[in-house]
Amino acid sequence: MFGQPSKLTRRDILIGGLALPFSLQFLLTSGARASTIGALPFLDDKRHSNTITEDEDKIVPFDLTRLTHWITPSSQFYIRNHFAVPPVSDANDWIIKVQGNVRHPQNISFTQLGRFSRVEQVVTLECAGNSKHRNHGLVSNARWAGVPLKTVLERVHLAPDATHVVFHGADAATESKRHFSRALTIEQATHPAVMLATEMNGEPLPPDHGFPVRLIVPGWYGMAHVKWLERIELISRPFNGPYQTTFYVNKRRVGRGDDVIWKSSPITKIPVKSIVARIQRDYHSKGNIYKVSGAIWGGNRPINAVNVHINDDNQWHTATLAENSDPFAWTLWSYQWDNPLPGLHHLMSRGIDHSGNVQPIKRSTHLRGPYQHDEVIFRRVNLS
Repeated sequence: MFGQPSKLTRRDILIGGLALPFSLQFLLTSGARASTIGALPFLDDKRHSNTITEDEDKIVPFDLTRLTHWITPSSQFYIRNHFAVPPVSDANDWIIKVQGNVRHPQNISFTQLGRFSRVEQVVTLECAGNSKHRNHGLVSNARWAGVPLKTVLERVHLAPDATHVVFHGADAATESKRHFSRALTIEQATHPAVMLATEMNGEPLPPDHGFPVRLIVPGWYGMAHVKWLERIELISRPFNGPYQTTFYVNKRRVGRGDDVIWKSSPITKIPVKSIVARIQRDYHSKGNIYKVSGAIWGGNRPINAVNVHINDDNQWHTATLAENSDPFAWTLWSYQWDNPLPGLHHLMSRGIDHSGNVQPIKRSTHLRGPYQHDEVIFRRVNLS
């Protein structure tokens, strides 16, 4: 049944960021330090408080300088909500309506969902608007559990003319009552990894993360992972809701020369992206040695490499990838920085995926708009 914690593995404990007493962490890591010491502050990070706008938006970034574990603790996972969290007193009262172009419309209760076959998947989520304005922290990684969406759709028997699936959330603007909704094609929605999630990191979803049920679409930007899911609608045409055609849309250049036009293009999947998240002195080693570490995500899996560039050196240095990863989760990486001089330093990382796609130094010139910042992220740090 949903709502019961998932069985935790030693792998989750060691790399999952679970809150454990210092002494237990020390024992589990076979004498290694339980926590890293003093990640250096990045001079390019902005100091600001969490933001709740007049439109009830809530934005809480993940502090990437705390990226020491593969799994992001639920309490640190980034938050991006468009409207106030809908009040839910009892998950057992929650109903998901599946309707539209289907032969057997159904109202599926939370309790009924708990009787379906259950799956787990570690998935990295990133807000499509993630950028330097939020210290690049609108990205996190969690273990999600729930029911394959394909299982639910098979129960209602799609009509022959059904081409798109619209997911409606219960969150809505106070004044206009406009609610959040997004759509996928039938092919996208029936991918085996797409799920209706009811658990996050072995516990029921927190309210800010969609309790009691949310959509998880691995590999896609966060706007596709509709929270507080209350209705699934099958339609026979492309969906034209505001969060499909007005918001989360960039302009892409089409054509060449005098024939160039800029065409609206909805945001979909995350391209390959990496970041230098932490820099810290290595007190275990002799000499002046620093550990540079970060994460790489998105792109076509598996990840092939992460390269690190320091100051004006023409050379890209190969980082070491962690062994722990899943098909739709970020991969952590590290690089040993030997004997840097005191003073200001500039660092950056670039990711390369299995298909050879390389994270660009500058944002692509064929892309305009506030979303999908996949360019290399420059970091500045001062060593004393």
